Amino acid sequence: MSGAKKIFVQSMMISTGILFLNGILAVFQHFSGGGSDMVLQWYHPITIILTGVLCALPTLLLTNRDQWDRKTFARRIALHCLALYAVVIGLGWLCQWYTDPAGFFGVSAVFFLVYAFVWLSSHWLDKQDEKKINQALDGIRDPD
Repeated sequence: MSGAKKIFVQSMMISTGILFLNGILAVFQHFSGGGSDMVLQWYHPITIILTGVLCALPTLLLTNRDQWDRKTFARRIALHCLALYAVVIGLGWLCQWYTDPAGFFGVSAVFFLVYAFVWLSSHWLDKQDEKKINQALDGIRDPD
């Protein structure tokens, strides 16, 4: 998958994941009676999209994964996750996605769920692209 396509797909997956999980949390919070209902401010949708783009861009640093040993790969993934977590928590504080410790932990939980979802989805999409390329190559190979 090309770099621009990967950034676009991951931006959409991240933004959709954030909105989906926030919706689930809002429904749970509403029916549990555990506090006030979640309110979506006028600027929240654009900040969610901005977060998706900002979190997708560092993925370009994870190219050429096949050349790394397991230790290097694990270290880079951990640094990637922590850097994105800092971006999300920073934007969350700046854009007032949370105002108390419970909100902070909610944003943190959503981040790690979305991170896992995007990582697994991206891996699956990469494997699907590899299969299509291999099938195309098999179709044009000489039978001899």
